[in-house]
Amino acid sequence: MKKTVLPLKQISRIAILSALCVVLRYAFAALPNVQPITAIFLISALVFSLSESILIMAVTMMVSSFLLGFGPWVFWQIFSFAVILVVWKSLLYPLTKALKFARINEIVLQSLFAGLLGIIYGVVIDSCYAFLYGMPWWTYVLAGASFNLAHALSTFLFYPLILPIMKEIYL
Repeated sequence: MKKTVLPLKQISRIAILSALCVVLRYAFAALPNVQPITAIFLISALVFSLSESILIMAVTMMVSSFLLGFGPWVFWQIFSFAVILVVWKSLLYPLTKALKFARINEIVLQSLFAGLLGIIYGVVIDSCYAFLYGMPWWTYVLAGASFNLAHALSTFLFYPLILPIMKEIYL
């Protein structure tokens, strides 16, 4: 049986970025759904592999749940973030590269897509909650619309701020 072992550099990077995300998530906890961590997760999917960005996200969500509260929603958050990371890495980010001819600044387009993923995250997690609690789907989506818009707007704004910093450090 072959064991796969992560290199120390990769483990250290996951730990450091997860710790940063935990601190940022805790710092922004007073502002509902305003969080820079979504932008960090998306950028880490660009700078590193998809699996590494999912590890960063999962560790962040698990560790921060000890500070902010742990329950079944943590697993739904991990699932929802994993969905948007896969959509980002496999569909939306490549689309920004394909649309270079559209005369739209690439960073602006990426920021718009990152904001869209904030809404998609909200719809996915609201769907999970509706399933978990046996409630009509539309009630959760409508009740969470303002929070999903706040998440989308904050991700849209944080993405272009964090992207050059992470590129400078890791590329």
